[in-house]
Parts: sequence; structure tokens; C-alpha cells
Amino acid sequence: MKSNNKLTIILLFGAVLAGGAGWFLTQNYIDTQVTDYKSGFDEERQAVSVVVASRDLAVGELLTPATAQIRQIPGVYVPRDAIRPGQFGSVEGRQLIHAVKAGEPVLKIHVNSVKVDGLASLLKEGERAITIPVDTLDTMSGFLNPGDSVDLYITLKDGERDRTVPLVENVRVLATGKDIDDGILEKQKKYSEITIGLSPLNVTRVIHGQSVGDLAVVLRGTKDEDSGFDDYVTIDNLIDNPQQAAPSPQRATGWGFELIKGGTRS
Repeated sequence: MKSNNKLTIILLFGAVLAGGAGWFLTQNYIDTQVTDYKSGFDEERQAVSVVVASRDLAVGELLTPATAQIRQIPGVYVPRDAIRPGQFGSVEGRQLIHAVKAGEPVLKIHVNSVKVDGLASLLKEGERAITIPVDTLDTMSGFLNPGDSVDLYITLKDGERDRTVPLVENVRVLATGKDIDDGILEKQKKYSEITIGLSPLNVTRVIHGQSVGDLAVVLRGTKDEDSGFDDYVTIDNLIDNPQQAAPSPQRATGWGFELIKGGTRS
């Protein structure tokens, strides 16, 4: 009987001890979770300095101390790519390529990746800018954009025949009309000329080419580095393979057709 009472007391004591330990561990876990939550909440609520628009800014405006200011914003509301005060010097004076509302943080994607200071700033070392007219009826005059790459072909008189050959290849378009390659997407506008950047030698070729022949602008792919064409085209190889020998003339059989070139039968 006494042994049973003793066992009961031991079991009761163990249960109380286990319950106390469980309560302590549970309370400790809850306290830890609450502390971590408060700590995270405090970190999120902690103010962070960012660059914001001082007023509504439109596409094309410059980011300067007059158009931007520093503001304290809770960290939870600050985008990851927001510009911090220490980073402002690297973007100051650049154009906005996206509109920003007053008080909104200025993000890196809002700002042009390069600083554009007129057309001359777009020229690479050794390049010269030249403006050439484009036919307003030509479809390319409406679809070319600043930054595109083009080829220039020329058709000129070669003896008694006209010949079409590549003149300059893989040329960057600096501007279409007055819209320069500044990274800002603008609504399509009509224009009658484009400006391209060329070496001085190629500038002279284009200038002379305009005086002796007709230039055509051909758009090329952004990743296309190969010319793919090193020959020329005349009336003789306009249709047939240039490598294929011209067939021997056959005697007329009383039917067929005649090819008339420049008013002269052939």
C-alpha cells in the first residue's frame, strides 16, 4: 500500500515537473517569437533616406537638385532599386526615361543609363555625324528609330549600266529628325532625314555618293555582324545567279517577247 502511494507521488511530481517545463518552454518560445516580430517590425518601420521627385517629373526632364530631394521613408516601403543619397552623384544630370510622381522614390530604371548632352555626346571617338535625307514615301523613313543599325546602298551609273552596291555597312542611327538616341521612347513622328555616325573616310563616301547616285537605307538586325553580300547587282544579274553563265542567244522561232532597255530593242 505504501509502495503504491509512493509511486503515485513520484508520478504526480514528474507530471508537475513536465508540465512546468512545457509551460516554460512554450512561454520562452512565445517570448522569442514576439521579440523577433517586434525586431523585424521595427526594422521595417525604421526610416531610410532615399531620393524622391520634388514635383511631377515628365519623361526627358533632367534629374538635378532642383527636381529631386531627399526624404525619409519607412524601409518596408522603399523599393530595392531606389536611389540613395550616396548614389545621386552618379545619376545627376541624366534624363528620365519614365515619368515620376511628386514624392515617389526615383528608381534606377527611371533614369537614362547614359548622360546625353546633345548629339555630339553620342559620337564615338573618331566619328563624325552626317545627316542624309530619306524619302518620305519610303517605309523605312517611318520605322527607323534612333539607335538602330542600318546599311547604305548606292545605285550609280557604271558605263552604260546602273550598278547597285553596298556603300557603308552597320551604321548606327544617331537621330531620326530631331529625335536623338537618348534612350527615351517617343511617339513616332514624321521626319525627312536621319543622322548617322561615320568615320571621316566614310563621310566623304556618303557625300560623294549623294552627288553621283541614289542612296537607299536598309535596316539590319541588332545581332547581325556579317555583311552577307560582297558583290554588286546590274541588269545582267538582277534575276539570274551572278555565278551562272549567261545562256547563249537562241534564234527566234517566230514567237516570244522582246526586252526593251532604254527605248532600244535587244
